[in-house]
Amino acid sequence: MDAQPIGEYKLYPYRWVVLVMYMLAAATIQLLWTTFFSITLEAGAYYGFTDALKGESAISLLSIIFMVGMIALSIPSMAAFEKFGYKKAVGFGVVLMGAAALVRGLFGDNYTMLVICTVGFGIAQPFILNAVGLVPGKWFPEKERALANGVGLLASYIGMMLGLLVTPILLEAGMDIKSMLTVYGVWGAVVGVLFVLFSREAPPTPPCAEGDNTRSDFKEGIKILIKRPSFLLTLLAFFIIFGVFNTFFTLIEPILLFFSGGGVDALEIGIVGVLILVAGTIGSLVIPMFSDKSKGQRRKPYIIVCELLGAIGFGLFIFMGDFNGMIVAAAIYGLFCVGVTPVLMTFSAEVSYPVSEGTSEGMMMFVGNVAGVILLSAAGLFGGNYLALLVTLTVLIFIGWILLVAAKETKLANRA
Repeated sequence: MDAQPIGEYKLYPYRWVVLVMYMLAAATIQLLWTTFFSITLEAGAYYGFTDALKGESAISLLSIIFMVGMIALSIPSMAAFEKFGYKKAVGFGVVLMGAAALVRGLFGDNYTMLVICTVGFGIAQPFILNAVGLVPGKWFPEKERALANGVGLLASYIGMMLGLLVTPILLEAGMDIKSMLTVYGVWGAVVGVLFVLFSREAPPTPPCAEGDNTRSDFKEGIKILIKRPSFLLTLLAFFIIFGVFNTFFTLIEPILLFFSGGGVDALEIGIVGVLILVAGTIGSLVIPMFSDKSKGQRRKPYIIVCELLGAIGFGLFIFMGDFNGMIVAAAIYGLFCVGVTPVLMTFSAEVSYPVSEGTSEGMMMFVGNVAGVILLSAAGLFGGNYLALLVTLTVLIFIGWILLVAAKETKLANRA
């Protein structure tokens, strides 16, 4: 694990290996979450639900289980990061994910077993996704952390892309749902083995000046967070923005079918979802680089502009009734609203210092999933009126933007 001396501290090239191992885990748990998003109605019929709305509800339940797992176990997972360290805590989640994926493949034609295995994923997920800030915090210098956060979040987008696009491709190639789940199960097990073999806890020496990597413990961190107005405003904004994102993607098939009048198929729906994530991926790599290199490493201007443009892009789905129009809306929403997420996460960590990134960013993911459950459950109250639903979600994003405008950025000199 050779190191590069940078000033008075060292950077280890192995940090990229650790980050890649995390990326594989994050991508895989998101693949397992989004498996049925672009085939919701087909999956409902496969598992014996003859009524389309009941089938939609049965498949949406799987997504809710994931989000309930994040809600129930986010705080325990954050405590586990402090008590057991990165590799043990995240490794638990990755191994459980791989085991549940294998079992889901073996019993992929049984809805009851599908639900049971999804509970396993729901338990594993917070131990993986809530750790997105730990690798940058432990292995990367401050000037690379927004980028490393972006790359970590990129993995989540890649996993969602695969779930949205590869699933219908495999089915069109002749696989049934059980065979497709078996393929995903084997991959999940492979990722679990790779993580155990190659992931590491922390470098021999910190990647920053002595003392700058000091963090408060979990309990003290929570006490600090609830006294930080800018963090609370950011937390509430993320509650809204991420909750809308989860709701939209869970219901992407019926929403796009409604606005297109049935004029798009499962593969085209998958393409729209993937384009949101591809654009988000590009934004996640480019926007943090500009933020890191800006004077004083400012975050808020980028967040404000991008979230506003992203809200406009999301609202365009209301007016786009054909596939080409949906592509335009997807590109704008993904590039700006999704793409600025790593900067938003870094912003939350910086206004929270000296709270651990695992605690501050874990709280962000926690409230985002709480919002997902609330909004997804509330979506049922619209009774299939997806126009009213999308208008409501668009208004919520604008409210989140207003909250971010009110948050104050921490000056570079005061971050450490």
